[in-house]
Amino acid sequence: MKINRRALLQYAVHASWFATPCLWAQPAGRPIRIIVPASPGSSLDLMARYLSGPLRDGLGTDVVVENKVGANGVIGADFVAKSTPDGTTLLLTSVHHYLSKVVAEGALPYDPERDFTPVARLANGTNMVVVPASSPYKTLEDMVQDMKSRPGQVTFGSSGSGSTTHLCSALLNQMTHTEAKNIPYRGTAGATTDAVGGQVDFTCQSTSTALPLVKAGRLRALGQTGKRRLEGIPDVPTVAEAGVAGYEAVFFLALLAPVGTPAPIINRLSDSLVKIAGTSAFKEFCAMQQLAPDFADAQAFNAQIPGNVARWLQIAKASKQ
Repeated sequence: MKINRRALLQYAVHASWFATPCLWAQPAGRPIRIIVPASPGSSLDLMARYLSGPLRDGLGTDVVVENKVGANGVIGADFVAKSTPDGTTLLLTSVHHYLSKVVAEGALPYDPERDFTPVARLANGTNMVVVPASSPYKTLEDMVQDMKSRPGQVTFGSSGSGSTTHLCSALLNQMTHTEAKNIPYRGTAGATTDAVGGQVDFTCQSTSTALPLVKAGRLRALGQTGKRRLEGIPDVPTVAEAGVAGYEAVFFLALLAPVGTPAPIINRLSDSLVKIAGTSAFKEFCAMQQLAPDFADAQAFNAQIPGNVARWLQIAKASKQ
């Protein structure tokens, strides 16, 4: 008789889950690893590092964060997709994960939908259009006018083609009928560093990443990609207010597991995150990072993914034309 290896593994994990008196069925004493496909200091990285503490306390097991950067998140996502589906390897990612099939230059080594199971959506975030402190652009309109007068010569740094940092700038190109040139980097750190140094004319980075550099006087904020101004930075206009009517680009932060992870483990993780998201500490963390708490458990998030991703897919497809 042929034995299905994955089914046997799932049975074993189910059995250990219900047999153990511990809070978390930790296979062979292994910690939970949250894989972040983005640079240290990015909004994904900061969220993962925050969650590691309360998850550890709630589940009674060690939680570690690992950054696996490169190929616009493909390296980190591929690592998780090929991991044992026992709840010990998770992916903290964003909307770019679901766009990778559209923007990837070649075939992906995994399917971003079929090879992952949603655990929870945690929050929404915005990006900030920033320029070097020494830039001649004082307003977004200054920059757009220069983009129009010099097609293809104004440059922007992104954390990779197809990332939200790329697509926010691509949307700006689309809506202003301009042709700023994408300079893709391996991650957020390189794009941000070169924006500070003036090697690129602007970058569109997560507000949590860019804000400390804006406050330190190393970058100048021209606009923020949300629908309304953020309470923590009321002097920074939205891109729409700054002159690009109708512009809005908001991304989500979500936790995924490899497909085949048993439902009791997904539910246990999701329930733990429900409790964390309801705490004042989580809300304070989000406020500090200029994120909007927007929790959806595994079932709700799974149903909402198509709607969450639809507009970004349109932007991604247009950026390829």
